Amino acid sequence: MAFPQSECVASVQAAVRLPDRSRPADTPRNHQYWMAQAIALARAMQGRVWPNPAVGCVIVRDGEIVGRGQTQFGGRPHAERVALDDAGVQANGAVLYVTLEPCSHWGKTPPCADAIIAAGIICVHAALQDPDPRVNGGGFRRLLEAGVKVQVGLAADEARKIMAGFFHRVATGQPLLTIGARPEPPIAIPDGFDALLHSIDGRPWLTTRKKAGGAMTVALGQTSGAQALLGELGSQGLTSIYLPSDDQLVESVRARLGGTR
Repeated sequence: MAFPQSECVASVQAAVRLPDRSRPADTPRNHQYWMAQAIALARAMQGRVWPNPAVGCVIVRDGEIVGRGQTQFGGRPHAERVALDDAGVQANGAVLYVTLEPCSHWGKTPPCADAIIAAGIICVHAALQDPDPRVNGGGFRRLLEAGVKVQVGLAADEARKIMAGFFHRVATGQPLLTIGARPEPPIAIPDGFDALLHSIDGRPWLTTRKKAGGAMTVALGQTSGAQALLGELGSQGLTSIYLPSDDQLVESVRARLGGTR
């Protein structure tokens, strides 16, 4: 679905015509810089926020970042909510850069699109549309209906790489599985992944991170095959799984699955 590509500048001057200041208002050539800051925030939380995607957000006013946010451990609060809280009243008349479409549905928290509107944001630059059926353009529509300008597609490739597992799970119901060299120590979760899948005496085990630090390893139930196993992990909300290439599970997974890399 295509959305209008309205121009906006990251400066309250564009909204209320304040007098010129020593720093010039932002121009389109700098939009990439602000989105890069949001991308960096998202990347830093990759692998720590399932079942939600790792999202980054910055709020810019008068050529300065006044609010930063990233999806928190376990998926909440969302990046936009954190950035809006960080910006406070300075969000009014500012521009918001976010790596994924703001949500428009009620879950455990109110919709981020509503919070953005209430805060007085005048324009939203989003890298990607959210494929989640509960959103899928609904956040953009709500913003546009409220008079907030929307631009979509800035740094889309970088954002898609960070959220590849989330997009894969939405499309298939399974986390994206990556097979690679065994980490050191042997059951450490590589950076950027939600969990490590491995076997002990032929039985699958899963290692995930704890919010307070460290990791937790649990035995998985016996399933009828790799598809069923990944389906079970997807139903738990996992988006990206790492499997060591020397593990006993690799042969069966490669023989039955195409969703690996």
